[in-house]
Amino acid sequence: MQMERFRGKTVMVTGASSGIGRAVAAALSKEGGRVVLVARNEEALKATLPMMDNRDAHIVVPFDLTNFEKYEMVFQNLRKKGVVLSGMVHCAGIAPVLPLRILSRDNSFAVFDLHYFAFIELVKYYQKKGMSDGGSIVGISSINAHVPQKCMTAYAAAKSAVEAACRTMAIELIEKNIRINSVVVGGVNTNMAQEAGEALAGIRRKGSEGLRGQLMDIALPEQMTGPILFLLSNESSYITGRELYADGGRL
Repeated sequence: MQMERFRGKTVMVTGASSGIGRAVAAALSKEGGRVVLVARNEEALKATLPMMDNRDAHIVVPFDLTNFEKYEMVFQNLRKKGVVLSGMVHCAGIAPVLPLRILSRDNSFAVFDLHYFAFIELVKYYQKKGMSDGGSIVGISSINAHVPQKCMTAYAAAKSAVEAACRTMAIELIEKNIRINSVVVGGVNTNMAQEAGEALAGIRRKGSEGLRGQLMDIALPEQMTGPILFLLSNESSYITGRELYADGGRL
C-alpha cells in the first residue's frame, strides 16, 4: 500500500542535488510531500526533479549554505510564497581528507561551516514564528564521530558537534512543538564518500586504519531514507534529542 505520511506537508532538504539528500527528496515526494530542495548547484537540483513524483509542486532554491548573510532572504522568500515547513533535513556536506600536517583553522572552518554552522542557522530560521508548524528536524551525522578514521579529524569533530547541538537544541525547541534528532550514517555509496575513499587510499598504510568492519555492505543512499523519514514523521512523535544509528552494524 502506498504510504502518504507527508501528504499536505512541506519539508526542506539541503544537499538535495545528490546522494542522501536527493534520495530523501525523492522518497518524500513519493509519500505525498512537497519538498524545498536546497543546494548550491541549480542544474544538479533540477536534475533531481525527474526522480520525484508531482515534480511541478516542489520548490528549487539554489543557495550556498555558507553564505550566512543570505539566510534571512532565503527564508523570507519562502514565506512570501506561503511556505510553512513541517520538517527539515540537513544533508549537505563535505568530507575532505585532511592529514594532521595540513590540518588548519581555515580548512577546519570550511568543514564546520557547512556541517555545523549552516545547520544552526537553518534551525534558527526554521523555528521562527510563521516559518514552521512545529514538526521535525533531522541532522545527518556520521559513524566517524564515534569510530576514528585516519585524516578525518575535522569531519568527525563537525559531526560530533551536530549530534551535541541536536541534544541541546531539543530542550529549547520542544517549547515550540519541534522535535530534533540526528541520524548516524555508516558507509554510504555517495560521490562524497567515494572521493574521500580515493583520497584516503593514497595515504593509507597497512594496519593504520582505525575503522573496524561493518556487518552489512556499503549502503545505497536510498537505504538511508527509511530512518530519516521515520524521524520526520509522526511515527517518531515521542523521540527528540536522540541519535538513530543507520551504520550497517559497525563494530
